[in-house]
Order: sequence, then structure tokens, then C-alpha cells
Amino acid sequence: MIKQTASRSDITLPLMINYVEALLPSLTIQTNVSTTIESTNNDTELLWVVPDQNARLALKTLLKNTRSPQISTLLELNQRQLPERYELACFWLPTLSPELLQQYIPLLMRYRDLYAAHLLIALDDTLDLKAYGFTPFDILHEPSLGMNTTEQTEQPLSVKSSASASCLLYTSPSPRDM
Repeated sequence: MIKQTASRSDITLPLMINYVEALLPSLTIQTNVSTTIESTNNDTELLWVVPDQNARLALKTLLKNTRSPQISTLLELNQRQLPERYELACFWLPTLSPELLQQYIPLLMRYRDLYAAHLLIALDDTLDLKAYGFTPFDILHEPSLGMNTTEQTEQPLSVKSSASASCLLYTSPSPRDM
């Protein structure tokens, strides 16, 4: 159960990675129970999307000890001719400007509606996606997240500065919320 709130949070990239790693097994179990077709390709399980190549390098550094997901930039994702379907798509975009966000709203909505079973979007806390059908929530107050939040502060300064932001996390609304 996701506690929905519109309050601001200091979400860091390491915290979001830990949340995704804790969340992904439960999403895979739900999918396997609800369908008879199981995916044998782990590459289509998780997609990370970042604004640019620098953010991709920072994310690769942080993901070195986790499962190896596919990482894409917004531009690469927007130019794909045949997008794949993912169990979970995570958009880490806290530095995205309001102007660029408007340009990528159709992409976010396509992934919400067609290409991802579950979607997480981290944006600057001044940006709002509620008008587009996304639901804000705060992973810092998520009771099912069984992790030590002090781990996120033990990163090198160069990684920490590029991996933290005051942002809201958005998700697609569940059918019971509609």
C-alpha cells in the first residue's frame, strides 16, 4: 500500500535505487500470479531513465552492485522506434526544467499507458504531474520500505551532489484509486 501525499521530500538517487530493489521482487510476484506468461529476459524487467549522459554515468556507478537494468536517456527513449515493455520504469529527472518537462509529457504518458506495468518518476518538487493522471507519494514515509536510510549519506561527495534533490515521486494511479 502506497501512502499518498503531496509533501516535499529529500529523495536521493541511492534511496530510490534501494526502494526499487525492494519493490521489484513484489512486482514480479504479482505479475507471475496474474499472468501465465513469465518473462525470461531480465533486461525487460527494469528500465532507468535519466536526462543526459552525465546522469547515466552517475547512475551506472551507483548500480554496480545491483541487478543490471537497462539505462536510457530521455532523448534515446524518445527516439526508439520499437519500445519494449517493462515491469518497472524509473524516471530520475529532478533536474529537468519545466520547459523540457512539457516536451516529454507525451513520453511519460506513453510509458505509463503502454510500455510499463509500473512507473516511478522523480521530479523537482516545484513541478506537478497530477493534471496528467500521475499520483504523488513519499517513499520516505512508505512503511514497507525496510532499509536503513543512513546508507544514502555514505556516498562520495561528487556522487551525492549529482544524486540528490528535493523532489516529488510520482506513480501511476492504481485501478482502485480511480
